[in-house]
Order: sequence, then structure tokens, then C-alpha cells
Amino acid sequence: MTRASGLQGARVCMVRAADYRIDARVRKQAAALTDAGAHVTMVSIDIEPPPDLIDSGYDVRLVDPSPSSAPRLGQEDIWWPLRVVVNLTYTRIRERRFLARRSSFVHPYEPELYDAIMAAQPDVIHAYDSYTLPVAIRVKRETGARVVYDLLDLSTDVDYLDERTRRAHRVAQAESIGEADAVITVCEPLADILHARHGICRPTVVYNAPARIMPSTGYVHSPVRLLFQGGFWFNRNLEALIQAMGTLRGRATLALQGFGGVERELNALVSALRLGDVVTFLPPAPPLCLVESAWEHDVGVITYKADSLNLQNAVPNKLMDYLGAGLALAASDLPGHRSVLEGTGAAVFIDPSSSETIAEGLSQLVADPARIAQMKRAALETAERYAWPVQAKRLIEVYQSVLDGA
Repeated sequence: MTRASGLQGARVCMVRAADYRIDARVRKQAAALTDAGAHVTMVSIDIEPPPDLIDSGYDVRLVDPSPSSAPRLGQEDIWWPLRVVVNLTYTRIRERRFLARRSSFVHPYEPELYDAIMAAQPDVIHAYDSYTLPVAIRVKRETGARVVYDLLDLSTDVDYLDERTRRAHRVAQAESIGEADAVITVCEPLADILHARHGICRPTVVYNAPARIMPSTGYVHSPVRLLFQGGFWFNRNLEALIQAMGTLRGRATLALQGFGGVERELNALVSALRLGDVVTFLPPAPPLCLVESAWEHDVGVITYKADSLNLQNAVPNKLMDYLGAGLALAASDLPGHRSVLEGTGAAVFIDPSSSETIAEGLSQLVADPARIAQMKRAALETAERYAWPVQAKRLIEVYQSVLDGA
């Protein structure tokens, strides 16, 4: 049925097997779909919904990750660490039981996700990653709802999952992706991989462009201010980046803005190397405020190694946010980074293989403030080409095609 006015009246259920607290993409997509006339329900696994989503009027339905038999302890309770351990152990046991019974990946909370999706009575299910695609397809088979599959990462080819789990993701994705009514992803290299691997129509690329682009660049500071935004995970090569800063003392500083993972180890490394005057840690910014938070810096840094097919080809959210903030970029020389940055004049590509090669690449850049200023202007120009209104239009076109049965 053709809709005369955007997505007026369409019921959309967005489902992620994770919480929405740090997810900017889902917020931007939900806003775009709502502006086009859709009613959006968000399903995720969490105990408490992010306040900004509730304040924005979205119907948020949560799968509580705590075991039903566990005592409900308040945040102020002294036993909350025990609750965390119990919950994590319970989740691990459920996941192993599901994996033991089925060849393809089933999220341990698939029954609860299924019930939440069914309760929303969706016309379209927006399934994020291979964690939720199988349950979305199950609902489609039973109700006729359409499915938009949104692949954010190659969970089939990451370095933080064991081979058995990666294989299960590959099976689950291969069994289900052909039944999706549309497939979207975050960059051109991932679209190429999905097309070649599964023989599907080439997915539509909806970039994680920032919600806002700064109107102008800031001036270049002395020392030059380097920034890394995001999760402090083991595969971000942050140890080598910190070690490289010893060479740059007096010429550059580094701010690490994020959370989690190896944060404690990174703090210890900074102390051991006596780099406290050069490397600082900043608290994470709200998902839709990353651009504004980055603006006061000069160079956005990404030092990922090519540790997996996913890291080789992905375009990290931080790359798009750096552009929106008007930062020059120093990025690892990887296909995903080049797919956006090559030829823009906004980036230099560095060798991330060691702290020495990182220091060499950054030293050449920080020695030339005039070049950084030029790169910052080029970053804003590049960001305009990928602006979120452009991406939102692509998303709405996908939905209109799906609902019209094209």
C-alpha cells in the first residue's frame, strides 16, 4: 500500500540486543522516522530506559537482564556488586545453553525480545546486527511484518568473539539475511562484503553522520590538542598511542574521552610513563553531544590495527564525529577509513603497527599548524557531504520502498 505522506501511521519496532544508553544512531534514526510520521517503539535489554528517550516520547520496552529469581536490589544497596556477578553468570549460562541447542546464534533473551516485538504489533522491524535478525525474521514469518536489517559491525568477523561464536553469527546471518526486506549498513566496504558474501542486492549505505555539524573550526592550539573518543577496548591500540605521546611532549597533548574496557590499565600506563601532564582522561559525552565536546580539540586520532576484517573495513562513529567537529584526522591506513577520507584533504594516514610509527606520523602533523588549520576546514566541508539530513533521506526512502512492497 502506497503511503501518500511519508510513513504516516506506520508502526516501527527498533530492536537491539543491548542498551540504548550510548547509541547515537538509533536516536537519529528514531527521530527521522518519527518526523516522517511513523510511531516508533524501541526494544532493548536494560533495567532502566535512558531518560532522553522517554522525554522524547518514544515507546521504550525493556527486557530486564536480571534473572527473575534474583532479589531486586536498589542501586544504593551494598550488595549490588553481587547482583552484577549473578546477572553476568546467569546470562552466560543461558547463552551457552542456547548455543548448545542450535547451530545458529540465538541471543539468550530471544524469547523476551520476541514477546516485546510482538506486543508492539509492528509494520516494520528494524533489527540491529545478527543478534536480533533471527528473531525479527521469526516475527515476520508469523505476522507478515517487514524487516529492515541494519548491520553496524561484522559480528561474523570481529576479534573480540571466539571462533565458535563468530561461526554461529555467520550461520545465523546467512540463514536470515535473504528474508530481510531491506538491508542497510554504515559504509561502502561493508556493503560490498555483504553483497559478495550473501548474494543479496547491494545494501543501502546510511552513514553514522553526526546530528550536528559545527558552523566553524576552532583555532589550532599550542601544544596541539589530540583527541580519542570512544570505548577503551583492547583492540583500539591505545597503549601504543599513549606510548607515542612521550615523543610528542611539549608539542602535543592527548585527551582520551570514553569509558570501559582497559581504562584502568591505560591510567596505570600513563602513570608508569609519567605522562600525566601530556595525557588526560575525560568523561564520556552524551551520544548526541560528541561533536560539540570534540570541537575544542585539533586532531581526532584513530590508531586501530587491521586485527580483523571488521576493523579493516568499518567506518567508526568517531571518524564521522571528528569531521562534524571540524577536526583534522590522523587515522590508520585502512580501507574503511580511506573509503571516506581519501582525497578530502582532511586526514593523514598513519602506520599503527607500533608506538614509534604512530609517533612519527603524528610528529609530522603537529609540526605544521598551518596544515592542521587547512585540514580542519576540509573536515567541515567533508562532513557537509555526509550530513545527517542526507542519511535520513536515504533511510526514509528505504522504508517507503519496503512498505510499498517495491
